[in-house]
Amino acid sequence: MKAINSLLVLAGAVSAHYNFPALIYNGVTNADWQHVRQWTDYYTYDPVTTVLTDDIRCNVNGTVAFAPSILSVAAGSQLGFTVGPDIYHPGPLMAYLGIVPKGSTAANWDASGTAWFKIFEDAPTGYGTSALVWPSNGDTTVTFTIPAETPSGDYLIRVEQIGLHVAESEGGAQFYLSCGQITITNGGNGTPSPLVAFPGAYSPTDPGILIDIYYPVPTNYTPPGPPVWPPTSTGVATSSVVTTPPSTSTVKSTTTPASPTSSSGPTGGCTVAEYGQCGGNTYTGCTTCQSGTTCSAVSPPYYSQCL
Repeated sequence: MKAINSLLVLAGAVSAHYNFPALIYNGVTNADWQHVRQWTDYYTYDPVTTVLTDDIRCNVNGTVAFAPSILSVAAGSQLGFTVGPDIYHPGPLMAYLGIVPKGSTAANWDASGTAWFKIFEDAPTGYGTSALVWPSNGDTTVTFTIPAETPSGDYLIRVEQIGLHVAESEGGAQFYLSCGQITITNGGNGTPSPLVAFPGAYSPTDPGILIDIYYPVPTNYTPPGPPVWPPTSTGVATSSVVTTPPSTSTVKSTTTPASPTSSSGPTGGCTVAEYGQCGGNTYTGCTTCQSGTTCSAVSPPYYSQCL
């Protein structure tokens, strides 16, 4: 009887977990782990629970568990992941692209370095009410737009959903993630920014990671990591994030704040906020970073940012 009870507990735990095993493109659902890196113990569906190790890049041993193929994807098109079985826990959904460096391919890059930029994030509705409602909850597929401005080349597409159901204590957040191997064609001339590294982009105590989503119900929520790229012509980045708490009626915004830029300093000069651009061969803006950050060349000589 004890053995049977143990199996039932294990089955329940697994059913509450999930993974992202396959890419969807042009209406075709590809084979599991054909283009997505098959991380160690993928069959357990278990999440990553720390942001401080390499597992936060592409899941457990995802830096070396290369997939057999690279999928060709046009810039500006829709790219998706299957979810097995479905997104069960409440929390944000995000997508990042990782720029494969020269000398490597999407099929052999270990995903290291300051090379990742966010292309999508969502956030809940229901601020300050009886419960938050998360857009991806229950999804069996998720889809993102590859920005048309993205330069052609090899990339990793990193999907991530964070389960926040027990995130009220440090180490409680659960990170469900996978990396797909892609080549972007017909790309644009954009300069993706800000670029971040994994680990490094998140802290265990970030307010989007260490949070009680149940009581009191939050009146706002900001997903962890950098802002979404690219910014639009109106100075904001496209996503489905609600950026203000509701008053008498809840209003859902379709934008998030733009990448940090510069602000006036106390002496009338200007400083660049964390993750903002501070240099590059065509850059003409402020070059002084805010206190605690340094202007670092992340894509010399084209782009430097405050890190």
